[in-house]
Amino acid sequence: MMLTSATKRFTLPFTNQKNSSTEVEAVAVFAIAELERNKGGGLIARQPEEKLVFLSKVGYPLWLFPKNDSSFVFDGFDDSNCNVTYAEVPSAKVFLESLEANSSPREKYMAFLSDHSSYFQQSLKEKQFTFRGLISNLVFKNEFSVYRKEATEATAQANFALLSPTLQETAISSMITEFDKLQSGLRDEAEKLPECTRLINKTTSQYLTELDYEAAAVKEEADAKIRAQEEIVNPKIAKLTKEYKQKIKSLTESFDKELFELQKLKVKTQKAIQTNEGKIKLYQREAKAQATKKYAVYEKRWKEKIKQTQKELNGLKKELKNIEGNFKKISKQKQQEISQLNFGLDGEIKFVRQLLLELEASRDAKMLTFKQETYRLLKQEKPVIEGLNKSLKVKETIKANFELLGIKDQALKAPSLFYVLFYVACYEMGLTKRYLILPPSTVSAVDFSAKLKGAFGMSKIRDLLVPRFKAINALIENVQVFTKQNTMFESLLSSLSQKDNLLNNSLFMENVEKGLVYLKHEGWLSDKEQQILSNRLAA
Repeated sequence: MMLTSATKRFTLPFTNQKNSSTEVEAVAVFAIAELERNKGGGLIARQPEEKLVFLSKVGYPLWLFPKNDSSFVFDGFDDSNCNVTYAEVPSAKVFLESLEANSSPREKYMAFLSDHSSYFQQSLKEKQFTFRGLISNLVFKNEFSVYRKEATEATAQANFALLSPTLQETAISSMITEFDKLQSGLRDEAEKLPECTRLINKTTSQYLTELDYEAAAVKEEADAKIRAQEEIVNPKIAKLTKEYKQKIKSLTESFDKELFELQKLKVKTQKAIQTNEGKIKLYQREAKAQATKKYAVYEKRWKEKIKQTQKELNGLKKELKNIEGNFKKISKQKQQEISQLNFGLDGEIKFVRQLLLELEASRDAKMLTFKQETYRLLKQEKPVIEGLNKSLKVKETIKANFELLGIKDQALKAPSLFYVLFYVACYEMGLTKRYLILPPSTVSAVDFSAKLKGAFGMSKIRDLLVPRFKAINALIENVQVFTKQNTMFESLLSSLSQKDNLLNNSLFMENVEKGLVYLKHEGWLSDKEQQILSNRLAA
């Protein structure tokens, strides 16, 4: 693919230049490439030795496209698709248009709320937007954000080959444009959601105020009629109350007078009973005394008096019982007649107040209607507002997820190519070709495990380079897959690598020669390995 002259190109170093030198990098790569011959890395050949055809430093292309304060990272070889899933929220624009068309009168607005109660509450459909080659892996983006700080602008004099991306800038620009359209549409919809909420709150508030005013007006009118009726009714009630009070007073006085006479008669009768009881006791003593004296005639007389007095006493007791019965009867009659008068008063007052009661009942019924209408309006508004809030949260989540697709970047202003530098070694044995890929790495220090390997005669050289990253390493390892699956890619890689073969680069080989001293001094190479590598350099 031809790149435009305006396309800026940057390279990302194989090793961190602050922690490693050019000589150390060169000798580490050369040593591993040479000592990896013979499949398995054996130092004593039991089969024809593989030929190291070339050792080249190659740049793997990554597109960076700036967008707002971040950048999208694309695999230059369009290795995989990134499907961005998002929820399709019901159209706020359609809802807002319908709301504006049905905002009045109140009955129409309430019908609208009822019809749209589940508009934003329905199950959301998932949709996908496909980015060819977009790298969305979080680990990769975190690594790349750090790695990118080491980037330098590529120059024509560099001794490495830059692979041309198969994913074209125009294709990415087209995807970005389509994605912008999608985001713009979602953003427009999201911006309308608060407007929908604001308009519903405003319209509902207006109708609630309207209901309050209507209720107040109806109540005021009803209260005025009630007050006017009270001016007519109250004097009548006062007159009736006065008349009945007088009747009750007269009735009470009449009964009380009769009861008073009965009470007097009762007291008089009780005294007479007590007198006769006293006489009987006296007569009994006299009769007993005459009997003791055996005056039968006198005894008989006293007994006759006792009999006569007892007869009178019985009559008095019977009379007292009648008096008490009459007293209770008249008291009960008094209570009943007074109750009847009070009941009559209540009945007449109720009759007089009938129209007043009807006015009050009518007012209360109308007030209840307004209260129910207010409750119904608020009840119908609630699910719509809840649905709008739900949709707003979904939109915010979509926006946040979209923002996570890129990496934070305020410096990049135009689409650019960033090349991840790695080394590729090609081996041949007859018709068989094999590639060794070395991703961006760090030159290790000799640790205890490496010393143990040396003590047992094992090569430590495999531990010399440690991949710097995890996700970026996985990306570079794809080159090995491409060489096996894509003949055009393998041919391009081979062609470029042979053109920039470091084995034919005198400066590189000088750096290797200098670096051999370092590796031997640091304990990475045995005497035998150093001899083999020195012989390779001299060949």
